Amino acid sequence: MSRGLKTAEKLIARTVGATIAERRKSKNMTQAELAEHMDVEKETVSRMETGVISPTLSRLSQLAKFLDCEIADLLHSDSTRVTDQALSLAKRMENLSDDQRSVLTKIFGNVASTIEKLTPKDRKVVIKFLGDVFQ
Repeated sequence: MSRGLKTAEKLIARTVGATIAERRKSKNMTQAELAEHMDVEKETVSRMETGVISPTLSRLSQLAKFLDCEIADLLHSDSTRVTDQALSLAKRMENLSDDQRSVLTKIFGNVASTIEKLTPKDRKVVIKFLGDVFQ
């Protein structure tokens, strides 16, 4: 296996692991509690969260069930592709009323058009700031 591929796989494993950890913590669940639900050792959860090991598809399915999300949510990284961002936003808004979605769509449209007018350097700073604020 080429070194580049190994590096990419490690990056994916760390990204997925970080997402698992974030979702577990948001549910106020410890690694030990998640491990118990999954019938694995706490060390296995720890190794998945740190990206030392990659969860199998069946493990991802099990994790998604316990963490109340879709498998795709665990695999999602912060893509910069507009289509990925639009799909992510649409998924987050799907349980809102039509009026709520309309208001948010207008707000996001205004923010996006304003950010688009910035220089690339300023745009990067503003986007990072907004990401930090809304995390």
